[in-house]
Amino acid sequence: MSLFGTIQQSSGALQTAQIGLQVVGNNVANANTPGYLRQTLQQVPAVAFRNGNLLQGHGVRPVGITQTVDANVVERMFQARSALEAAEFLDNTYSQLEQIANDLDNTGINSQLTAFNNSLHELSTRPNDVSLSEFVILQADTLAQRLQSTREQVLQRRTTVDSEIEAMARDINRLTSRIAEANLTIATVEGGGLLRSDATGVRDQRLLDLEELAAIVDINIQEQESGAISVFVGGDYLVVDGTTREVEAVYSSVQGQVSVNIAETDSPLDAKQGRLASAIQARDGVFEGFLEGLDATASALIQGVNSIHTQGQGSEGFEKLVSSLPDAEFGVPLDNAGLSSNIQNGYFDVTLHDSDGSVLSTTRIDVRKLDQVGDSTIQSIVDEINLIDGIDASVGLNGRITIETESPDNRFTFANENSGFLAAAGINTFFTGTTAGDIAVNEQLIENPKLLAISRNGIGEDTEILIELVDLVDRPLDVVGGRSIRSEYEESIARLAQQTRLNGSASEGLRNLYDSLQNQHLAISGVNIDEESIKMISYQRAFQASSRVITTAAEMLDILVNL
Repeated sequence: MSLFGTIQQSSGALQTAQIGLQVVGNNVANANTPGYLRQTLQQVPAVAFRNGNLLQGHGVRPVGITQTVDANVVERMFQARSALEAAEFLDNTYSQLEQIANDLDNTGINSQLTAFNNSLHELSTRPNDVSLSEFVILQADTLAQRLQSTREQVLQRRTTVDSEIEAMARDINRLTSRIAEANLTIATVEGGGLLRSDATGVRDQRLLDLEELAAIVDINIQEQESGAISVFVGGDYLVVDGTTREVEAVYSSVQGQVSVNIAETDSPLDAKQGRLASAIQARDGVFEGFLEGLDATASALIQGVNSIHTQGQGSEGFEKLVSSLPDAEFGVPLDNAGLSSNIQNGYFDVTLHDSDGSVLSTTRIDVRKLDQVGDSTIQSIVDEINLIDGIDASVGLNGRITIETESPDNRFTFANENSGFLAAAGINTFFTGTTAGDIAVNEQLIENPKLLAISRNGIGEDTEILIELVDLVDRPLDVVGGRSIRSEYEESIARLAQQTRLNGSASEGLRNLYDSLQNQHLAISGVNIDEESIKMISYQRAFQASSRVITTAAEMLDILVNL
């Protein structure tokens, strides 16, 4: 190699050191840029040449600027992010349910059950005090409203989840579109994988978009030789090179909820982790489970109280009564009539009183339910009541039963009910409705508290019905499988508390895992100022040394020229 060759060789070293210094400067400048991937100058020895019997080196050659990233660590970090986002979404869901169900201000359902029971205790000390009867009805109405408002709050939150799912579908389309565009840019800039440099900047942003997408759904990523990537969710692809498959939020009128489907195939997006999967789980599992527990509590309260109340009489009888359950089939056997409560083969008595309270007649109405021809229907039972002298009974087109006295001076009451028909048909009931969504105190009781059933054997005869109602909320009942009304509710709250603790522990563990993988990723791909400083000094020394070589070669060349 001549001195000119030496100068040229060192000139290439100067240029390489200059590029290396530029790479270091870019790293330092982006040390605090979110998502920035540290760049490294790739350099190799230039091809040697033959000089006689010698193979001499030809200096250094920069071949590319690449980003430092560990694909395995990134993949595990994305998986941890999906699982963490799923757990944190459920954490938020459980927290909201706890706030809805909390009893810190003594207005929760448990406190209202206690208040209702206490009002019955007070009435039992003075059963003829109408003001205490009004107080019982007031406490019951407050309890019913609390059950309704709690259910409504949960339903509103569940509806909000549907809105969040729709937003997630839009975010998925936004991110997959950007990833597809980045694929095309990267493949073009990198020459379809022919260049040895990475499309820095574009790859950084694509990685950020992928992590944001992983927070919504669990993704599987496959990188091609061209630098483009394919993104899969379950067995379906969302991105391949520059092509995307959009998803859409689809509302089902049958199920009354939103699902995220792949628009092209109209098949559900099979997300197992991420916020989308947890949103669906929260809506269909967590919220629905809580609502089922709330409805079970309300149903137990309605059936438990009504089954006792329908057997008794208040301090006065009915002049007119309209059943509270519409839309029943009145011409078919009771099993098929659409009545919600269980009805047994049995009977009940209808007693007619005059204005002085004296008994005019007592008629037993049979309720036949033997799964045989001739079983009772609503219409047949009403017809039997209508045969009682002094009473008119009929069924309206909407299935409501109307019973009234023929004389305004007479009143009627019910007694000895063992069939369950009165409660099922909404006759002489305390509560109306079937779930927490429609539970309410019977309007006839609100209008006339004297109709509150207290005695079993006649108006003013005893307080047996009232005694049975006292502490009913804490008594084991057949309608809830031997549990009490209060324990039915407390069991759902206990399940909620247990699920909250378990999910909280899982979230904490996933947070630690994600933080660990993120730190590992940053250790590999992030900028370390100390390391960059060492590289900067190294490139500086190499530049200085190469400059000195050029200076020395130039001096030697001058000597040769002057010889």
